[in-house]
Order: sequence, then structure tokens, then C-alpha cells
Amino acid sequence: MQNSGHEKTNPKRWLALIAISLGVFMALIDTTVVNVALPSIQTSLNASYSDLQWVISSYTIVFSVLLLIWAKLGDLYGRKLMFMIGLVIFTIGSGLDAASTTIGMLHIFRAIQAIGGSALMSLSFALIGTSFDGKERGIALGILSSIIGLSTASGPLLGGWLVDAFSWQSIFTINLPVGVVTLILAWLFISNKQVHHASGQVDFLGMLLSAGTIFSLVFGLVQKEMHTNWGWGNLQVAG
Repeated sequence: MQNSGHEKTNPKRWLALIAISLGVFMALIDTTVVNVALPSIQTSLNASYSDLQWVISSYTIVFSVLLLIWAKLGDLYGRKLMFMIGLVIFTIGSGLDAASTTIGMLHIFRAIQAIGGSALMSLSFALIGTSFDGKERGIALGILSSIIGLSTASGPLLGGWLVDAFSWQSIFTINLPVGVVTLILAWLFISNKQVHHASGQVDFLGMLLSAGTIFSLVFGLVQKEMHTNWGWGNLQVAG
């Protein structure tokens, strides 16, 4: 109990909050920042409208599907470790996005990026819950919630500036230095003494079913948007 109290009064916990907030900010801003870059991506990679839809959908589908899986892995193997692994995957995925030379490559690399981004979002609140206590926990959660709102709102603004000043690749390359800094902060300041369980298993069947469900729903909506003359009962939509 003394160690736990020491962890919760350690002033370094606020630096841990910065690391967690940066991770969540990057993960969520990449759901909206790409929107303003789509015209440049279309020209650069000779993409169709449907292709552009999947630049967004490939990220959001994978991001959503894996939220619960990362939470379970954090319980099993430690939330700090899983957060850092997710951060590494997200940063590498961002670099691969920027290096894409075809629209198909960008779809795949966006999905890889989303694997890491999902971990950052999934584990953030749990990490704060074990790093702060009492009123400070409420303050930390309030700060993180504000970061979540800021990331969603600032995505188009930041993306527009980056694309205008540099190129569409810059919306991804900016994650590289930020990712490295965040990884260092997480390694140094997020507590190793996170509560996790040594037993249990991942529900792989549930993961596959949820992935298939979310994918099918999004694909049906994309089909409907691409073919406005199709009805909701059309096989390619409802199917």
C-alpha cells in the first residue's frame, strides 16, 4: 500500500499524463486530419472516389474493432507495455503511410497505423486510473477528455495547414518525431506498477465476429453512398 501511495503522489505522474495525452491526440486526430488531404492524395496516387473512402474507413474500422482486444491485452500483460507497443506500431504505420506510392499501399498502411492507434485510445483511461487517485484522477480525466475533443476539432485545421505548407505526406510524417518523444516520455514516466491479471484469454472468435460486423456495416454504407440509385434493400447494400 505504501508503494501504491508513493506512485500516486509521484510528481512524475503529470509527465505520464502528457505522454498519454499525446498518444491519444495522435490516434484520434488521424481520423479527421486526412479528410482535407484527400484531393491531394487522389491526384498524387491516381485514386478513385471509392479508394479515398477506404483511406478513411480502413483506419476507423481497424481502430474500432481492436479497442476491446487491446484492453484485454493490457489486463493480461500490463497496460504500460501494451501502450508502448501500440505507440511503436502507430509511429511505424505513420511512416509507412507517408512512403506509400499506390493507393492500395496506403489502405494497408492506414490499417497498420490504426492497430497502434487503437491501443493508445483503449488503454489511456485505464492508465490514468492507476496513476492518479482522488480529486487528481478527476482532473486528469478532465484534461484527457479535453484533449480528445481538441484532437477531433483541430484535425481539419492542422491537416489543411500541413497540406498547404508541405504535402499530404506531412500529415503522417509529423507523427514520427511526436511519436518518438511520446515513447520516451511513456517509458520514463508511466508507472510500471499497473494492475493486470495473469490469467484469462483473448476471445478470438468474438474479435473476428465484431470485425466482420463492423466491416460489413461500413462497406454497405460506402456502397450506398457510391451508388445513390441503389435502394437500402439492394443485395450489394443490405447483403
